[in-house]
Amino acid sequence: MVATPFLPGGAVDESSLRTLARTLLDRGCTSLVCLGVLAEPASLSATEKIEVLAAVSEEAGSAPVVATVMSLDRTAAVEEAREFTDTLEGRISAIMVPVSHSDGHTFRENLRAVHAASGLPLIIQDLPKATGVRIETAALIKAVDGLEFVQAIKCEAEPTFERIRHLASRVNCRLVGGFGGIGLVDDLRAGATGMAAGITRPEVLAQAIHQWQSGDERGASSLIAGISGLINLETQQGPSIAIRKEHWRRQGVIEHAGVRPPTIPWSAAFDAHSRFYGFNQA
Repeated sequence: MVATPFLPGGAVDESSLRTLARTLLDRGCTSLVCLGVLAEPASLSATEKIEVLAAVSEEAGSAPVVATVMSLDRTAAVEEAREFTDTLEGRISAIMVPVSHSDGHTFRENLRAVHAASGLPLIIQDLPKATGVRIETAALIKAVDGLEFVQAIKCEAEPTFERIRHLASRVNCRLVGGFGGIGLVDDLRAGATGMAAGITRPEVLAQAIHQWQSGDERGASSLIAGISGLINLETQQGPSIAIRKEHWRRQGVIEHAGVRPPTIPWSAAFDAHSRFYGFNQA
């Protein structure tokens, strides 16, 4: 999950964005998701969103780039998905959309509309904490049944492992975890096959997945346990985006840690916490 770095004046920092994209891939990420909640999409103009996608896709090489369309309104989502794919033809691999309605039939029609507009596979993000939209498991299953263009579901409706367990034998798409990877092992045990997260130690998540795939469940669990405190710090609602940006800055990956309203900015009060996890002032 790619954050959007800004310059001190507020403009998108394209140079830092490109460095961040390369860093994520170098540290074990296999694809890049742009314009998700972490990227502060509500603060970005349509032109800036295209700028972000273009820069990341250029740095990604052969790695898939996913564009997120966060609007819950069908018409707005369709228009944005169409604009992304028309402007960046061939450079986006999939569109990620949130669960946009609690009614399975209505959500299914929303999915069909976005796919028709983009022609791309869809990834569903089930994140009621961010959208306020909750869908029952049975309704979600009905919504995606037979839709071959649904590539994956990012399962962040708690308890995530329970949702994944119910979906695993009933849908024909990949299931991936979220929440910074804090529940990675439980999600994998329940039937997930990967993780989409925006924490600033992605290499540990990649290592944990490799451990799991090699049959070393305890090794994977130990890796996650080792960064569980950091994940908790970086995924707290409110200052989480600013904290993560500051951690990327302290690692020398991005130049500035600024955010745009209404995102809560970094506070010096967080410094002791960051230092504890090894992010010393740069």
